[in-house]
Amino acid sequence: MSVAGISTRPVNALDLPRNEMAFRRRYQNLLLARKITTVFRPGDRIHPNWRGYVEGETVTARVIEQIGSDELGVPPLFNSIRIPIKIVKLDVKPIDSLGPEDFHGSSPDVTNSGSLESHLIGIYGKSVGEFGGQVTRIQFSYDT
Repeated sequence: MSVAGISTRPVNALDLPRNEMAFRRRYQNLLLARKITTVFRPGDRIHPNWRGYVEGETVTARVIEQIGSDELGVPPLFNSIRIPIKIVKLDVKPIDSLGPEDFHGSSPDVTNSGSLESHLIGIYGKSVGEFGGQVTRIQFSYDT
């Protein structure tokens, strides 16, 4: 799929299970303690878009043990943790329009647009501008 003519799907994108959501290992304790309820992904991640979700669906939170690479065709390796989470709300917004309220429930290292941009560059190796300048805010609950 694309955002304003910009492809959000890498050329060699892996077909990972749509009913899972990957988390970096550094967020494992936040997941286990049920302290993270908001995450951001670059571009439009509302299904049927690439790696998109649907409000109301239950997916499995997985923790990445070893990162992969779509560009290299290498899938991530996950540890054994599997936590069901329910997608409560999905919003696609320009990253520069996010306000303090949008970061409620996010990880402690993602508290504003600047820290979010840095965070996403670190994961995806691209600026949010390369995803059309938009992010999808995904709110979820553990009450499944």
